[in-house]
Amino acid sequence: MISFIRNENMKIYKRKRTWVMIAIVLLYVLVQIVNLKAAGSGTTSDNWRAQLEQENVQFSKEAANPDALKIEIKQAEKRTMLNQYYLDQNIPPSTNAWSFVVSQVRNIIFTTSLISVIIAGEIVSAEFVSGTIKLLLTRSASRTKIYLSKYIAAILFGLSLSAASILVSILLGGFVFGFDGLVDSYFYVKDQAVREVPTLQALLAGYVLNIPFLLITITLTFMISAAFRSTTFSIVISLLVSMTGFSIAIAMDGWAWTKYFVFSHTDLTPFLYGNPSVDGLTLGFSLIFIVLHLAVMHLISYPLFVKCDVS
Repeated sequence: MISFIRNENMKIYKRKRTWVMIAIVLLYVLVQIVNLKAAGSGTTSDNWRAQLEQENVQFSKEAANPDALKIEIKQAEKRTMLNQYYLDQNIPPSTNAWSFVVSQVRNIIFTTSLISVIIAGEIVSAEFVSGTIKLLLTRSASRTKIYLSKYIAAILFGLSLSAASILVSILLGGFVFGFDGLVDSYFYVKDQAVREVPTLQALLAGYVLNIPFLLITITLTFMISAAFRSTTFSIVISLLVSMTGFSIAIAMDGWAWTKYFVFSHTDLTPFLYGNPSVDGLTLGFSLIFIVLHLAVMHLISYPLFVKCDVS
């Protein structure tokens, strides 16, 4: 099995377009840093207290807006509490490499997941379209081994790309904002109170607790690729579903029906550093819901893959 996984990884990294897509992820990180720097983040102004008080006035207006989405109200209330905490504790807010990456972990994994969708779509359907799947089958390899090796290789690629993107974000952010702050606290709002944890802990937790999005999107791509065996179709549909699901999960955050929407469970950080989007929602329910969706998608894609005719 290990040799098959190694073979799939070699095929992934030999493609020039793989490195082009990796460069796109790094460009995204750089753009975020430039935007933050242009907005004045990373430096503490002498009148930071007045700025926070002005922000709180604006946040109060946003929270009182009857047309505001639930997620907008929640974010405004959370920012108000954090700003007030900074004022009460006389803590000037500033951006450093670590706080920047913590704030961007979810977006980084979202971006790397979309890249992984393209890779996953290619290593499944492209093999059938080009006929190279026959070369694997002539090595006396079972289709189960081929299926698992491709799936594991796609997951490993996504995890590695996400981890590498986070490390690059730390380096680039450090050059722009400074590397100080690793031992500082990360402040968050949970149960209507401001709490704190070590920044490194928040960073590692953010990476691990956003992995479900990567798993769901890659498994979805495998299912669609196995069903239609069209590289372009499977990639386009998977990207559309992933991006739409991600957007709906954010926009509809707080609505009761999202409890049964899988993309609302792909970011588990609120269970540690916030509050669940729906009252009564538990970490156990989210994990079971994710596992059930993964199982169903494999139950669809695996039979289609192993029974598919090779032309």
